[in-house]
Amino acid sequence: MKKLAFLLFSVGTLFAIGCEKGTSTAPSTDPNRPQAARKLSVTSPGEQSITPDRTDEMTISISRENITGPVEIELKNLPEGVSLVTQDMTIPADKNSMKATIKADPKTKPVEDHVVTITARAKDQKDLPEATTTFKLDVKGK
Repeated sequence: MKKLAFLLFSVGTLFAIGCEKGTSTAPSTDPNRPQAARKLSVTSPGEQSITPDRTDEMTISISRENITGPVEIELKNLPEGVSLVTQDMTIPADKNSMKATIKADPKTKPVEDHVVTITARAKDQKDLPEATTTFKLDVKGK
């Protein structure tokens, strides 16, 4: 039993170290539920790497409380030569994650620990601040 507990703790710790989470909150807009604050969190995919002339797919996850609509995701500060392939960066109201694909140009120069920012915005709640988090992206040499 102790071995199982240690294993679960170790896996949980590795997951927590690899992924970053950012959260935003705002007061309730429901007069019948004034204590029902709205909360949006976005979790990064953890450290990623990509090779020039290749693509990389990552999962971006969100959690929401008292928010029911779609959430728009944006990647900011990709390294030079790396672009977003995924066209629709919206997580629908009935989902909590999405796959995003990036591509590195054939001539992209190697980079280590480049910090990329992910923002999440509740599409139908403009007063709720965006949630942000970051992850590190390495561009490997060929």
